[in-house]
Amino acid sequence: MDLQQLRYFLAVADSLNISQAAEKLGVSQPALSKTMARLQQRVNVQLYVRKGRGVVLTDAGNALRGRAEAIIYRIDEAEQLMTDMRAGRSDHVRIGAGPSFLTQLLPEVLSELSARQPDVRYTIREGTIQTLYEWLKMREIDFALFGWVKSDYGRGESDAALTYHRLLVDELVIVTRNDHPLQRNPPTSIADLSRYNWVLPRMGTKLQTELNRVFLLKGEEVPVVNVLTSSLYTTLAFLRRTDMMTILARSALSEEDTAGIAALEQPWLSLQREAFLATLKGMKLPPAASTVTQKVRRMMA
Repeated sequence: MDLQQLRYFLAVADSLNISQAAEKLGVSQPALSKTMARLQQRVNVQLYVRKGRGVVLTDAGNALRGRAEAIIYRIDEAEQLMTDMRAGRSDHVRIGAGPSFLTQLLPEVLSELSARQPDVRYTIREGTIQTLYEWLKMREIDFALFGWVKSDYGRGESDAALTYHRLLVDELVIVTRNDHPLQRNPPTSIADLSRYNWVLPRMGTKLQTELNRVFLLKGEEVPVVNVLTSSLYTTLAFLRRTDMMTILARSALSEEDTAGIAALEQPWLSLQREAFLATLKGMKLPPAASTVTQKVRRMMA
């Protein structure tokens, strides 16, 4: 396999449409199809099948996609490193984070550090907990920031290959837009919440499990989740435009970053989030990355 084949394959995997992928790459559809045929012949397995006007990845295609993304990321990172060194920048801090850390904590930390260390470059990648774990173990990021729901029914999924530093325990609250009907007329029971749909990160998370448990204990049906997204920006956009609701850490709410959004004060939900900084066990952080983690830990303390 060569890099061009992998880049072309990733374009197909992202678009799931040969014509759209060819247009994105700036090549003809026959040329792209020929390259994909050579790739599948080289690996001797079918990577996708045609479905309607598009394509669907096979199990082999999905497996190759993950590896190809990691390979291309490493190649691009190496090229960027050479560019940085030519420009006199030798330090590069790679950070993985959950959505709630991207709007307030990291901008505040890095804006201060970048003013003192202008030659350091920062790459921030957003991902779910499991994605962050994989990036750490593949050494694609230096450290990760994330949170999981604290409960009496077990902790979040930890990984023996990682070292965890607990930063804080924070309250989780239901949030809506400022002029939501329940903000004007506060709910009198949990049943009042059942009339509205929700935006959550993804199905089957600890957050959804605990949310469902609260409703079931009160004899109510579990909430209806209409939108699944791990993007905080997208979540807030839906909240501002609809009567949907979600759950966020109270510390993530600020007038500057979540304007138009407010916590729904009610007594039936009592959930907490534990925030963590994780690193690969036994891995010594580069000085610039260590400086960032120290600053994060001081601010979260």
